[in-house]
Amino acid sequence: MSEPRPPALEARLAVTVGRGERAFSVDAELSLEAGVLVLFGPSGAGKTVTLQALAGLVPGVRGHLRVGGEVLLDSAQRLAVPAHRRRIGYVPQQQALFPFLDVASNVAFGLPRAVRRSPRSGVGALLDELGLGALAAARPGSLSGGERQRVALGRALAVEPRLLLLDEPFASIDDEGRAALQRLLRAVIDRRGVPAVLVTHDPAEALALGDRLVRFSREKTSASAGPRALTELAGRGPVTITGLPRGPVVALGQGRARVHLEDAVLEVPEDLLGDAAGATGPLRIELP
Repeated sequence: MSEPRPPALEARLAVTVGRGERAFSVDAELSLEAGVLVLFGPSGAGKTVTLQALAGLVPGVRGHLRVGGEVLLDSAQRLAVPAHRRRIGYVPQQQALFPFLDVASNVAFGLPRAVRRSPRSGVGALLDELGLGALAAARPGSLSGGERQRVALGRALAVEPRLLLLDEPFASIDDEGRAALQRLLRAVIDRRGVPAVLVTHDPAEALALGDRLVRFSREKTSASAGPRALTELAGRGPVTITGLPRGPVVALGQGRARVHLEDAVLEVPEDLLGDAAGATGPLRIELP
């Protein structure tokens, strides 16, 4: 009888960045057996800082981190595996591609120099898997936003990570491209069996991609559940959402409408939005 597989992620982290009046702290408790964990909540709650702490990019993190059964951080034992040895793939909000390298070289950049051009590197197969095979020799400046995001994803996957971290990976992509990239990302994660942690403000994105969702509130994790259970908490009592509209209300038909706020995208019954169509200042919506 085979031994049970260890959880993909177990973390309890206390992170502080900055000093003095500019210091910002977040406490996060995360767990994931397999699949995709979504960090969800408003801007400024600490989601990106938590993601960077998992990657080993923030100094002085206190707590405990175990990935795939291996301890990467134990501050009580003064153990902190450096970022380059964690074997964690990280896709930041800005793709940070090298403009002077072609697509294939950008994807292979994290590999040892000796194997970057070798057929054994698997870069060619990875490009094909991500729909980038025909663009291997192209430079990032000639690519669309969705194509650049796939290159960034390929670079993170090329090192065969034990954990994949994605910070708002679809934020700069239009709705049509976003849906296609979401489907591709989920297919790649399932096919490769690589667990992932994804940051988003978008409830629909959380539902589409997450197996488990952690809500951040006031610089700490405040709830953890399956995505649908957590996003349906609004049905248990009034929830007020306030934010600056980032564009006009979009009528979707059949009495539904979508409004983009600074921290969220809401799709709700059209009559609930009232006069929001012409709003220019802060918009306040109460969900029953």
